[in-house]
Amino acid sequence: MASQGAYEGEFAGLIRLGNLTYIGIYNGVIIRSSFIGYFTPIIAYESISVPTVLTPGNYSSFEATARSEIPIYLRYLVFNEYSNGTLMNTLSLITVNTSRPPLTIWFSSGYDCNEYNINVTFDEPVRVIPIPVIVNTQPPITYFVSNVSIVSVAPQTVLMLLEPGDIVVAESPITEANYTMYVCRKLMSTSSNGYSFLYVMEYLGSTGVSIPNSIIMNTLGIKQSSNLMNIVNRVFYVLSSGKYRLITYSVGPENLIKTGRGSIIDFMVFAMTALRIYGIPTRVALGFYGISSGNNSYVFSPGSNILWDESFIGNGWIMFMPIPSYVKPSMGISLSNLASSVIIGLILVLPWFIGYLIYILLSHVKAR
Repeated sequence: MASQGAYEGEFAGLIRLGNLTYIGIYNGVIIRSSFIGYFTPIIAYESISVPTVLTPGNYSSFEATARSEIPIYLRYLVFNEYSNGTLMNTLSLITVNTSRPPLTIWFSSGYDCNEYNINVTFDEPVRVIPIPVIVNTQPPITYFVSNVSIVSVAPQTVLMLLEPGDIVVAESPITEANYTMYVCRKLMSTSSNGYSFLYVMEYLGSTGVSIPNSIIMNTLGIKQSSNLMNIVNRVFYVLSSGKYRLITYSVGPENLIKTGRGSIIDFMVFAMTALRIYGIPTRVALGFYGISSGNNSYVFSPGSNILWDESFIGNGWIMFMPIPSYVKPSMGISLSNLASSVIIGLILVLPWFIGYLIYILLSHVKAR
């Protein structure tokens, strides 16, 4: 049997040569980000550029209003590495689906699900279209976003689904989008001998942070386990327990355990690094949470940005926020780039009441 994080057989995957990305079939053995075998290309795409670094300029003009039955997060960008005190996406994005709405983004396969219709209007036209999701804010992981469909946009335009990362870009800017979101209480399980989703292996590579395996395993109290959900929940519990303190400046993800404190980036990157060491593909997402204005209406702004982790378990992505659950909603956190002493300026207000409202609302809605 292959060791944890190692898979043998045929896998759909990518290989990059210059500005072209080839989709094809790997045949051999994958051990985390290393591959031994051969690759058969099927089709080539030219890479597409979207914001790749967590800086204020990439989201400082984002403002929107949503109408939704439940509180939501608007998922915006995805990062796979840490460098110079901030998050980066070093993966080349390619278009895997181009169409007019409806366009469906699949995150996982679940059951015992509820359907929610969401309308979002943007104060300024946008090309990167945020995706409404629900994020678990307290362990254990309870809810799973199965899929989100962009039903319509205004003005009408062609949409492009980019991978890796599940990012949607409009051919021309839009000012309004209508979505259907399915949230499930159960995640369908599959064999652990391989991944059914393309591009997942991209999130098993180095995070840019060096943390000894012994420190991670001693901190989490897990040497090895075949139950990947238990590992994710353990990381989630340890980092949100309050043992480690959330502060307004970075000490570096590699120093979080030693110092007992760190910034939100430190927490997210530590969790991403730890889970990849256990062979679980993990990435960091940037999004926004809404401030309720009553009547199922929520306002989103640059000041309501937030980070969370996404891990691939079985056959889907699960979303969770591994930071201390004692943080009050009024607390503002600014993130520092220690390497260059430049203030990133990301202001964080942690909406723990949102997680509570999601739990209450979903628990009392009958599954359709």
